[in-house]
Amino acid sequence: MTDQTRPVVGRPTTKRTLDAILRAPEAELVAVYGRRRVGKTYLVREYVGPRADLFFSVTGEKDANLRVQLGHFQRELSRVFYDGAPLPRLRSWREAFLLMADVVDNYARANPSSTIVLFFDELPWMATRRSGLIPALDHVWNTRLVTIRGLRMVLCGSAASWMLEKLVHAEGGLHNRITRRIRLEPFSLGETRAYLHSRGIRWNAAQTIELYMAFGGVPYYLRQVQRGWSAAQNVAAACFDREGVLSDEFGRLFASLFEDAAAHEALVRAIASKRKGCGRDELIKATGTTSGGGLKRRLQELCEAGFVASFTPYGRKRRDTAYRLVDEFSFFFLKWMQDAPRGLLAQAGTDYWLGQRGSPAYNAWAGYAFEAVCLKHIRQIQRALDIPAGVATRVGTWRHVPGARSPRREGAQIDLLFDRDDGVVTVCEIKHSPEPYVLTKAYARSLAERIDVFTKRTRTKKRVSLALITVAGMKPNLWSEDLVDTVVTADALFDDAAPAR
Repeated sequence: MTDQTRPVVGRPTTKRTLDAILRAPEAELVAVYGRRRVGKTYLVREYVGPRADLFFSVTGEKDANLRVQLGHFQRELSRVFYDGAPLPRLRSWREAFLLMADVVDNYARANPSSTIVLFFDELPWMATRRSGLIPALDHVWNTRLVTIRGLRMVLCGSAASWMLEKLVHAEGGLHNRITRRIRLEPFSLGETRAYLHSRGIRWNAAQTIELYMAFGGVPYYLRQVQRGWSAAQNVAAACFDREGVLSDEFGRLFASLFEDAAAHEALVRAIASKRKGCGRDELIKATGTTSGGGLKRRLQELCEAGFVASFTPYGRKRRDTAYRLVDEFSFFFLKWMQDAPRGLLAQAGTDYWLGQRGSPAYNAWAGYAFEAVCLKHIRQIQRALDIPAGVATRVGTWRHVPGARSPRREGAQIDLLFDRDDGVVTVCEIKHSPEPYVLTKAYARSLAERIDVFTKRTRTKKRVSLALITVAGMKPNLWSEDLVDTVVTADALFDDAAPAR
């Protein structure tokens, strides 16, 4: 292995997994997948590549035919193993993989303690219809490559549906051949701040969260951030200017990830329309689809790709599972970009977005977006609440919708709660406020009533504690002192330390 490695920001758990793969005593067949632009290729090339004694990398070309794909493979094989000498034209993937097995086996015999990495990037693009790639790969892995102890074959792709069907959950071909799977997720807030710092951009928590609510933790999006600009200026330039790199991103997202992209996009739009989550029956009605396996498969693929998360409300059955859009950029596009005034991109896109900040529509979006960000950082919130790691804790949301004959017609919604085995339920109220939050008498009464409804409806005997999660903390007053037990500020969301004590 070489010492000429470049630092890779964040991803400590994934890097530990990759280290274990590199040290493994047997051959490894690894599947790496995740949404478009999340940094899969960069991670393998910049973290794994320098740590290997021999690194072979080939990338599929979208919509290219078999001859073109084999040509890419042949040239890379020649460069890495034959010092660039020309090779006879390969006619099939079986022929290509057998040649690769021969040369890798020879290298391994000559270098028995070496680590060999074969990286196939955008594998779904290589595996064109009737190409025979998967059967050929399955055969050569089982008969030749699996016996080479120092070999690490990494199969990578953005097309989540393909990666899941053909590799991770394959029933034929590579069934049970994958030794490890890595689903690469966007950066957390802490990783986002570290990435921006690595580029000389040092913002406070509020600015970083404002950017995150629109871009999420997608490294490619974050790479567009201009030093010296505010978060709002960067969002405006990337999303609303005619030359903005994200102005047409949404249209490409689903086409690059899913074969039936229109159906997946329709599901995302339906889920996005329900702020607190969309149930299965609601999705069937909204999309006109059936309740068969197709819907289940698409929802699973959207969850695996990081666009949607499933959750079962506190105290409910699994059949009450709902789905919520958790991809920040998708929600930002559906809320703001798709309905922007016509001709906007040709004129004052930046001015348009800057003019929206502080409007009622902006504040409503920011409230929901900040709540979604918090739900992605549960571990950080749990640590900030000082919940001991040894205490079993169930995390969830809760909602009560009164019936038509109920004497109290008011509903009750709890953004987040921690049901602890030490006799406490911590109820969290999440508020996006760039300034220290001021709790009014009226809202304090509303919160007290909400807690009362929760206590009575759930019949809990535990002490109910109220925590406020907000960007800039809270300005104490008479109402907050009697009601709020704990205040969690945005700074706590950036803490990617080890699990709670």
